[in-house]
Amino acid sequence: MLDLQTFHANKFRYLISSQKSCVLNYRCADSYDWSINGEILDTPENAVHLGIQRDKLSRLGTKEVVPGRIQLARQTVYSLMGAGLYGLNGVNPKVSLHLIRCYVIPRLLYGLEVILLSKTDISNLTTYFVKLLKRIQHLPDRTANAAVLLLIGQIPIEAEIHKRILGIFRNIIDNDNSVERDLAFRQLAMKSDSSNSWFRKVVIITELYDLPSPHDLLVSPPSKSKWKKLVNSSVNYYWITKLKSEASEKSSLNLLNYADAEFGSIHSIWNTCGSEPYSTLRACIKSKLACNTYTLQCDKSKFSKRQISAICPLCGIEDENRLHFILRCSRLNNVRNSFIQSLKTFIKDVVTTNLYDELFSSKINTLQLIIDCSVFHFLTRGDVFKVECITRGLCFKLHQVRSNLLR
Repeated sequence: MLDLQTFHANKFRYLISSQKSCVLNYRCADSYDWSINGEILDTPENAVHLGIQRDKLSRLGTKEVVPGRIQLARQTVYSLMGAGLYGLNGVNPKVSLHLIRCYVIPRLLYGLEVILLSKTDISNLTTYFVKLLKRIQHLPDRTANAAVLLLIGQIPIEAEIHKRILGIFRNIIDNDNSVERDLAFRQLAMKSDSSNSWFRKVVIITELYDLPSPHDLLVSPPSKSKWKKLVNSSVNYYWITKLKSEASEKSSLNLLNYADAEFGSIHSIWNTCGSEPYSTLRACIKSKLACNTYTLQCDKSKFSKRQISAICPLCGIEDENRLHFILRCSRLNNVRNSFIQSLKTFIKDVVTTNLYDELFSSKINTLQLIIDCSVFHFLTRGDVFKVECITRGLCFKLHQVRSNLLR
């Protein structure tokens, strides 16, 4: 093979450099000498081919790819910090997500759709990506992953890889008389489910999302637009259902409206705060309260295995939880009353008397209105925007006063 390649290259006066070429010797303990134009080629343990780091020691030969992609993505994020891509005091997470989709994800996932990834690789990618989304939303590490993704309307990184794999497979089977299409026929016909064939992985992915079988697609390849639309809808439906199911099992998310979440649609907490840094800062406090990761005395007591008292350090009357902090603590009444009065005045003008009484006669309903009003579908988009403005200011002011009193 090397002689043929050298012959045709020399015939067209194209000199292959032996210093820029190498040979990876897979699964063979014996050593051999390989040469081009009489010059010996290196036989290293790893080498880059088409931007993918290949090695001869790991089982799949791509052990170094994912760590390298994560490192490249991290460097890309650092380079974008000048544009405000960071959490607190940065740009709105909606803008940060747009920057991530444009610059970070393409570098993070480059070439990963054509290699076999282990469960560890997928886990490492998921961990890095979810942590990145937590940083831009200024959420602590203990925040539920489902809440992080649903708040910002982003699909998991594993789903992004699956979409790219399915897109490449359609391009292969649509290319008539190509070596890749013939290879797809052979691999799908001969390889078992336990093999490491890339095409068998496609079969597993199509079964996961209830898509047409690759065997049927080979006979009748769909158009690019039709396939892309089908893949997007199927993958999004699978993951949005899975994330909502995970969120329903988290008692900490009982006040977060995840039922209406959709991929590509950011939550009203972030969507209504605009681009003003101060509004984004206030929304950070609101998002922590919605995810129940704002540290109150009850949390400190739980984390210390009840060695720390859960009683409110401000009023000393009852346990300090979200309900007590936002609506009951007597030391915060002066701050709270003006915001609550403004909220009541606005709600009274946009809803019926019965709904108004139901919202403010129950502390739980009032707390839900303050934490996440989007769960009440009788409020219009404009109403949600106004309520978010009032409650965002309330939560942040309560946070400020509480912090000052506890110093």
